[in-house]
Amino acid sequence: MRTLLAAEWTDLLVATFEADKSLLQKYIPYKTELNDWNGKYYISLLGFIFNRPVIAGIPSPFYRRFEEINLRFYVRHKTGNEWKNGVVFINEIAPSPIIGLVARWLYHENFTCLPVKHCFTNTDTERKTEYHWHTGREWNYLKLITPINPVEPGKSSLESFTRDHYYAYTKQSENKTREFEIEHPLWDIYPAISFDMKLDAANIYGKEFTDYFQQPPSTSFLMNGSQTKVSFPLLL
Repeated sequence: MRTLLAAEWTDLLVATFEADKSLLQKYIPYKTELNDWNGKYYISLLGFIFNRPVIAGIPSPFYRRFEEINLRFYVRHKTGNEWKNGVVFINEIAPSPIIGLVARWLYHENFTCLPVKHCFTNTDTERKTEYHWHTGREWNYLKLITPINPVEPGKSSLESFTRDHYYAYTKQSENKTREFEIEHPLWDIYPAISFDMKLDAANIYGKEFTDYFQQPPSTSFLMNGSQTKVSFPLLL
């Protein structure tokens, strides 16, 4: 794999919500199809720390550590007889327009620039992870409390489905898609003890998303993360 981007992705807070197929249809890249779990479709909000980026072998001279808040859903692409499980990003929030410009150049992703902050607190038995972002109206947040030790879910669980996608796809045009391979070790999962969220979904993502985020998540958990590599794109 030729590496386009290498960085540490850590403290990944994940909240996954059931969504209708019709909501996601317009975002599906060419040559991919929606990937379901037990006949249902999902979107996930992720907050995480992006640290020490290296682009095409050159360390980034700016924004060496920052928060991101991503909204993604799940697709798959068939190559020969092999299905590749991947994600599609609907929106990515970062604290600087420079980050967004670089991401659009590298990935053709839809970035939004908003103030973002985080708070991590550990005790002997629990981890508390929070991500906050400001829309200009109010602070939104994701708050998660988990055990201090990870718990590996079953291979057929929704948690494993959400975690185990190692490709990303972006829609370049109606008949062109970019495929990125994502390489990292299997991340540990810390299941939720409690989860809380405040989200101005209509303002950030559009009114069509509002109802889906008014329900509790189907699952929420923390992933420890690690050094991660993203390949140069393959045009499909």
